[in-house]
Amino acid sequence: NNYARDCVYSLRLEVEFSNTMSLPPTSTTATATTHKWRFGYGSNLGLKTLREKKNLSVARFHVGTIKGYELYFMPGLNEYVEPAWAAIRPSSHAELHGSAFFIPNAEAEGLDKQEAGYNVLDVTFTSYDGEVVENVGLYVPKKPYVEGSSTEAIPSYRYLKLLKDGAREGNLAQHWLDKLDSFEHYITPSHVREKTLQWISEFHSDETRRDELWSAEKLDQHDGSDPDNFPTCTSIMQYVIQIDKERWVFGSWKGHNITRRNLLQFNGKSLDANDIRHDEPGYRPLPKLCDCSDGEREYLMQSLEGQLHRGGKIVSQYEPFLADQKRHLM
Repeated sequence: NNYARDCVYSLRLEVEFSNTMSLPPTSTTATATTHKWRFGYGSNLGLKTLREKKNLSVARFHVGTIKGYELYFMPGLNEYVEPAWAAIRPSSHAELHGSAFFIPNAEAEGLDKQEAGYNVLDVTFTSYDGEVVENVGLYVPKKPYVEGSSTEAIPSYRYLKLLKDGAREGNLAQHWLDKLDSFEHYITPSHVREKTLQWISEFHSDETRRDELWSAEKLDQHDGSDPDNFPTCTSIMQYVIQIDKERWVFGSWKGHNITRRNLLQFNGKSLDANDIRHDEPGYRPLPKLCDCSDGEREYLMQSLEGQLHRGGKIVSQYEPFLADQKRHLM
């Protein structure tokens, strides 16, 4: 199938890069003055992810190790949907496995901004075939790990799968694959899910809210540009949620139904390249829940929980989403 073919191609390409450090024909001008090395051990590990999700022009690629650091997971952005990110801490006898990739300076600067919670530290990288590369930028958490006071966290199924897939795509050492397989992933606690379902039930029982239907245009008014008159809202699946004004959320979520965006994230696709706003071609139909896998539906529920359990409130249903679910049944 296409997925298997793509994986075989990616692995073949990656092994070729690792063994020869050769450049694609379009990248023969890549030098240390035009490009920078970065090291991926978390979401930046896989070559396919770097190219297709991060939209990076990878000129060279190695898989290998950096000595003196060990992998752990630090608390993430939202404890209900993305509870942890990959992080590293110094450890004299440890070895960190991952990928070194050579990208244009502008893209490296952009990636550094995306990884705002990390400093970039130049280190020595050694590929599995013995090639030594100096000045490879390693992302080190700005908040250092302190034994006895720092906390660890459990990553989401999506995030941990991203690491595992990237590691297998790169054919990392078997003991490293085993290590990644040994980590648990986040499962929504029963009391959290029960409270979520309670809030949903209360919404549908509330005569002042349950029949309220918002159009795409109305939701767009609540994009955060005029919060005094139009409180900031987002929409997940059929629900419109008023965001707690004390909570930070991505600007791309405001005034927007993020169901498609969540599914793109879950499946490792580029958000910027594939998400569609309501006034852009291709917005409709919205994703249909009946076409989603169990994992995708669970991720959407966790995204909803990430707002409701952080002060958000369901204020309406989203008419375009409901209409597109019904359209499937006609």
